[in-house]
Amino acid sequence: MHVYVILIVVALLTATLSAILGMGGGILLLAVMFSFLDHAEAIPTHAVVQIFSNGTRILVFVRNVVWSALARFAIGVIPGGALGALLLWKVGTLGGSEPYLKMIVGAYILIATYMPKPAGSRRSHNERDFTIMGFVAGTAALTVGAVGPLIAPLFARHEYAKERLIATKATCQMVTHMVKIPAFVFVLGDRIDVGKLGALALAMGLVAIPGTLLGKRVLKHVSVSMFTTMYRTAMTIAGTKVLLYDGLAKAAGWVGASS
Repeated sequence: MHVYVILIVVALLTATLSAILGMGGGILLLAVMFSFLDHAEAIPTHAVVQIFSNGTRILVFVRNVVWSALARFAIGVIPGGALGALLLWKVGTLGGSEPYLKMIVGAYILIATYMPKPAGSRRSHNERDFTIMGFVAGTAALTVGAVGPLIAPLFARHEYAKERLIATKATCQMVTHMVKIPAFVFVLGDRIDVGKLGALALAMGLVAIPGTLLGKRVLKHVSVSMFTTMYRTAMTIAGTKVLLYDGLAKAAGWVGASS
């Protein structure tokens, strides 16, 4: 029972973090969940919690959602999710290949975060690459689990800031989780104890609601420049952690592999 208490408290804290920065909470929550649950249990449970967390963010920031970006992202997520389900069915949870995928994801986060924009670029007004990223996120969601850091640089490079970034990213992640849950249950449903995990997911999801509301109150006191600095710092930490710890260290056997 103490494990459930830990996970519920972490769900509250990470929902608050995500409401302030638009990212970071999901991957931190998943990292903690992997300490107590195996892959087949953690991924769908995490997705349910994130639906509550992202759903609350959408409701409180709905006026800031860029719906055209969401539409393009969703077009890519659906076929990406189908491919991800096929890959999961063929190779399970990627086995020994997962650390190498994490290294690619970590390197992408760091490169995309610090890559300078071309001079005179009008890219921030071109949303076609949301479809490409939607496909990538849909494919990776079933194995990587938390795709927030993967898609986060896209929003930053399109010059989304504060409420606009948080709201639009939350809607894109919501679509990803809604595709991920049925696909994951279909592929690995026989390994999921719905009775055990359903109550846990519900409790964690419910505490994510006040966590999100608290984060919104804190965000009001964060300036755009401070938000940009905090956001870039969070992506740097996430990218470095995914690249070096989840990827390189586990591929080399320096630390134990994820469940």
